[in-house]
Amino acid sequence: MKILLVNAPTTYAAVTTADWDTTAEDIGAFPPIGLSYLAGYLCTHTTHEVIILDTLALRLKYPEIERRILEIKPDLVGVTAFTPTFYDVLEVCKLVKKNLPHCQVCLGGSHVDTFTQETMSHSEIDFCVHGEGEAIFAELLNAIENNLPLSDVKGVSYRQDGQVVTTGQAGYQKDLDSLPLPAFHLLPLDKYKSAIGTGNVVGIIASSRGCPYHCTYCNRPYQTYRQYGVDRIISEMRIHYDRGVREFLFFDDMFNINPKRVIDISMAIKTNFPGITWSFRGRVDQVTDNMVKIAMESGLRQILFGVEAGSDEDLKAIKKHITTKQVVDAIATCKKFGLETSTNWIIGLPTHKSRKDVLDLLNFAIKTRTDYAQFNILIPYMETPIFANGVEKGVLPANFWPDYIRNPKPNVAIPIWEEYLSREELSSLLKVCYRKFYFQPSKIFKQLLSVRAPSHFFTKFRGMLTILGFGGYKRKDD
Repeated sequence: MKILLVNAPTTYAAVTTADWDTTAEDIGAFPPIGLSYLAGYLCTHTTHEVIILDTLALRLKYPEIERRILEIKPDLVGVTAFTPTFYDVLEVCKLVKKNLPHCQVCLGGSHVDTFTQETMSHSEIDFCVHGEGEAIFAELLNAIENNLPLSDVKGVSYRQDGQVVTTGQAGYQKDLDSLPLPAFHLLPLDKYKSAIGTGNVVGIIASSRGCPYHCTYCNRPYQTYRQYGVDRIISEMRIHYDRGVREFLFFDDMFNINPKRVIDISMAIKTNFPGITWSFRGRVDQVTDNMVKIAMESGLRQILFGVEAGSDEDLKAIKKHITTKQVVDAIATCKKFGLETSTNWIIGLPTHKSRKDVLDLLNFAIKTRTDYAQFNILIPYMETPIFANGVEKGVLPANFWPDYIRNPKPNVAIPIWEEYLSREELSSLLKVCYRKFYFQPSKIFKQLLSVRAPSHFFTKFRGMLTILGFGGYKRKDD
């Protein structure tokens, strides 16, 4: 069978504000890691022909997506589904069925676990794969190809006599090192760059799966934390390295859950890939002098910290299990060794009862002396404690997301926490946060010094205009 795996566009994604529009084109694009693992498994364990179409990285409009589908003529199309971009996901499915009525369509991703019935209400979608999909998807394809009972495939949803049948969860992959290497060769690797990086092509690596923490805003469904071994990580990096990539980002949130593991990986990187630069996403409570020093000797240039809140009370409320002192100390440690830091922050939390609360968060972000900051308005997803609390208090509508999935509309406004601050106020504060943070003279000077090439300048400039709120929201037509 010919299998086409699609990373759908975000043209008509649901939005938190009516005048804010951040796209992959503006700030860079990251590869669809899940699809590359899925493709790697199929290429190793089956004889199916596999193609990945990353419409985001290639910046494809719908007419071009339709042309590609017709050109490829797949037997089955698999699409990663994200809840805020479900309108676009469904549009891709409609294009498939319009042009290739007998081609079957399968969706995957945590979205289908939460919204199975709503997703399967669309006739364009034939199957859903639940959980970590490599082995499940391969088994589903085998059942389809050989006309075997779908009921024997654990972890899928399908229709039978007009009813949706779900065969339960298949569980998670315990031994990550036994998985085949991801099929990075099927991706347009030269398209993956970041506005806050060097402007070079970036190799994205996942060193773990799952998360042992339970932040109240997170709907991550697979909490069991597992790690890839050091040798396996080096093998994945080598795929990129052999293609000329010299900059890497470890994309999983828990990279430094154990400082010793960071040291072990750093030493392996130094031995195998001298001269590269790399970054990771991590926690502030697991930063040590020795870890930073050794990691920098192997090329570490930035840590991206998910801080989210600016006071101990707010951090406790969202169950982040860190303190403001740990935030300040971690960034100070990085500064001491000349290591860059980037931080993520959430505004519009239930504890933000006034403009002052948001501005206090901003001032704390500035006080930490972090090099970069990304501010976002809280999105209360279903199956999170924050969402349940909001519904109970009457702040959030209980049925917005199920209704949206059953009848998605383009660029719909996502319900946010407006108990104290309105959407308009939060939108204004979001711009204030970005402008005040990045209009510090030291930040402007740093950005100018970091430009290494004309293309890098334009990427940074476009991204900076967007995050400062000068890009403006615009509906993107076909």
